[in-house]
Amino acid sequence: MTVSRRELFGVQAHDVGLEAALLWARDRIAARLPGYVVTLNGSLLVQAARDPDLRELINGAALVTADGIGVILAARIMGAPISGRVAGIDLAVALCAGAAEAGHRVFLLGGAPGVAEAAAAALRRRHPTLQIVGTHHGFFDHQEEEAVRAQIRQARPELLLVALGAPRQERWMQLHSAELGVPVSIGVGGSFDVLAGRVPRAPRWMQRVGLEWLYRVLREPRRWSVVRTIPPLFLMAIRERWRRRAGDPHG
Repeated sequence: MTVSRRELFGVQAHDVGLEAALLWARDRIAARLPGYVVTLNGSLLVQAARDPDLRELINGAALVTADGIGVILAARIMGAPISGRVAGIDLAVALCAGAAEAGHRVFLLGGAPGVAEAAAAALRRRHPTLQIVGTHHGFFDHQEEEAVRAQIRQARPELLLVALGAPRQERWMQLHSAELGVPVSIGVGGSFDVLAGRVPRAPRWMQRVGLEWLYRVLREPRRWSVVRTIPPLFLMAIRERWRRRAGDPHG
């Protein structure tokens, strides 16, 4: 299926909700086309706006979803609205549910030792027919890299969940997505910790009103460095809106 594209500071994002993203993934798997998915939050957007290399690797993704209220609000300010937030963990869980129904194979890569296995066990409890064909932690070095990729190639998954943290996971997918031949590789950040029950997720009402970031900061103060990118993001969006209006007498 075709998805609409938005441009935010030269960074692409797609105007998709969860259902549209699932349909896109279904078509991608059917066509056996390898590609990677970036779940874009405000911090990553600010970094990409300032870093041409990071911007290039995000723009090379087959799909970029808005994972974070900061991206949604910045897009709205700039007059390029995105219909809804698609969080990495929500997309990953929904993709696994679809994989269980369709008989697709899934591989989990990332997290601390033991976390991917615990996340896999939790997913199997939710979906007993889910075929998880491999797991590997994210603490591998350059010398172990080829063995990890060989394990994935041998497992032949249709869906690869990559939890290496941003932007490492995006760089890893950009480098290896094509050679691995996995139709859908998606960066999911700290989702394995949540799935494994090591880290709680914000209550539903906080997710709905866009305050999940606040919950995470209150529980993990080290994440404050991420929150500090939100005010600069809004200022960048306002400046960009003014710039576009100044260049368009009818805007």
